Amino acid sequence: MNVSPLIKAALTPGSIAFLVLCLLIWSGLRFGWPRNRRMARGWLIGVIALYVTLALPIVATTIVGGLPPVVPADLDAWSGGRTVIVLDGDNRRGRVSETLRVYRAASPQSIIVLGEPWIADALVAEGIPRPVVMTEPGPGTTRGQVGWVGRRLLTRPAEQVVLIASRLQMPRIAALVQAEGLTLGLRPAPIDREPPTTGAWQFVPTYVALRASRDAIYEHAALAFYGRQGWIHR
Repeated sequence: MNVSPLIKAALTPGSIAFLVLCLLIWSGLRFGWPRNRRMARGWLIGVIALYVTLALPIVATTIVGGLPPVVPADLDAWSGGRTVIVLDGDNRRGRVSETLRVYRAASPQSIIVLGEPWIADALVAEGIPRPVVMTEPGPGTTRGQVGWVGRRLLTRPAEQVVLIASRLQMPRIAALVQAEGLTLGLRPAPIDREPPTTGAWQFVPTYVALRASRDAIYEHAALAFYGRQGWIHR
């Protein structure tokens, strides 16, 4: 979905921007003309209930679990491969941790971070030699990122590539990779902090769970949008 980050956030339940938009609507109902205090009260109660519900770890886990599964590439089979490509985006710490795991297991010859230098700097700080890591300024959309990877593979058809991105973003990437007919391995990275999935804590609202719900809702919407545009096959 080629929208600005602010518009993306404002349209996604669970985000701060969406909450601000809801509060503006409440303010219009409560203080605008003609006033409708009863509707304003109902609206506010509904918004609070929505955010409390989305902040429940068990709800976040359910929403995330509704995304299509992606089978991670087998690192043993790929060991000795040439290139890891890391897509920049949300949950950067999770992308760093997965890249470190792949590097230690498979010793790739190069790691390309497609986006801002933060991930590359973090990888070097964790001990990966600087000559192994490089940064390429990449497109700002998931579809553009996969397109960049596809163009690279056209010029290097023999290159073995493992692609790393957040586990929430990866179903959309996998669908794009399949639609483009690209041959590469996929490694979903964990989100920065995972909501609890067992015990009493999964019923206690947290901001971590709210973020997971928000990001997963956006991915569900993005998958539907990509399907309608004919960019992926669903």
